[in-house]
Amino acid sequence: MYRATRWFSVSVEVLCVVAFAALFAVFMLQVVYRYVLNDPLSWTQEVAEILYVWVVCVGAATIVTEREHVSFNLIYASVQPRLRRLLAIAGTGFVTLVLVATLYGNYDFIAFTSRQKTPTLRIPMSVVFSAFGVFMVLVIINGAVRLYRLTRPGWERQP
Repeated sequence: MYRATRWFSVSVEVLCVVAFAALFAVFMLQVVYRYVLNDPLSWTQEVAEILYVWVVCVGAATIVTEREHVSFNLIYASVQPRLRRLLAIAGTGFVTLVLVATLYGNYDFIAFTSRQKTPTLRIPMSVVFSAFGVFMVLVIINGAVRLYRLTRPGWERQP
């Protein structure tokens, strides 16, 4: 299982790096055409926005581990390990359950937005909003994996 999750993590990192490089290239193209050539391209803004949304959603759900996210853990850090484990299970379980409960509503909204198109490239807005659906599914999977790890020995060493 470790090899599969490691392969998935590396693949997602590479995908995010490639998407961010494409975002940077499109952004630079936009700057050159707008300010150097004085002939702005109409499609670069949309592509940059879509790539940004996807990089942020996928990166936040996969690359940034639970312990690297911003958190207020004054109470968590000051209690005994046994209570810390219970707090971690409760917090992770709550977030995972909320995301599972709202998953269908998110899917319904994404399906609804498929009728709308972006102004310039006429891409269905569901392509943009699907990033949050993917984010939710990835966080649910990460939550389930973290809950499993929290019930195992050596839970404090896990990310």
